[in-house]
Amino acid sequence: MPDMNAPRLTADTLFHGRIGAWAGWFLGSVAALDLMAMMVLTFLDVSGRKLFASPIYGAYEVTEFMMGLLIFSALPLVTAREGHVTIDIMDHFVPTAAMKTQRVVVSLLSAVVLGIIAWRLWIMSGSHLRTNEVTMTLHIPHGPFTRTFAVMAALATLACLAVAWDYVRGVRVARDMSHGVGSGT
Repeated sequence: MPDMNAPRLTADTLFHGRIGAWAGWFLGSVAALDLMAMMVLTFLDVSGRKLFASPIYGAYEVTEFMMGLLIFSALPLVTAREGHVTIDIMDHFVPTAAMKTQRVVVSLLSAVVLGIIAWRLWIMSGSHLRTNEVTMTLHIPHGPFTRTFAVMAALATLACLAVAWDYVRGVRVARDMSHGVGSGT
């Protein structure tokens, strides 16, 4: 039975406490502003191309980095909310009593995978920073972006560990997800 006096995660919280709330708000804001900027850039680029036969120079490269920023800034939030796409074809075979254990195991496995992604991105970013790798058209350096992506993957790893810990402590309750029920806590 979950502890009703335990702090609850809200939709914009990354972890429990003020730091988690601030991090959730910040990452959500970054993702939202980045998405809005991508839409504006794409609209202006397509409009310029179709109406004036003059697309925005380098818009493709900028959009690539913006897409990466969108994905990696949202990753810790989606992870903390358990909002990833899941395949529930076998969920009805899992006994209700085993759901908590299943979620802990899945969260720990996800933490391992995300940790490996963070580690490899960190190594790649080090290489990018050492060699000053840049894009072909606008000469945008890759290093700061891949370093940011590595940090965001590490935050998602911590979010997985926090989710697993919440299940172990009984703060988070495993719900039956096989009937289209959302996973908000």
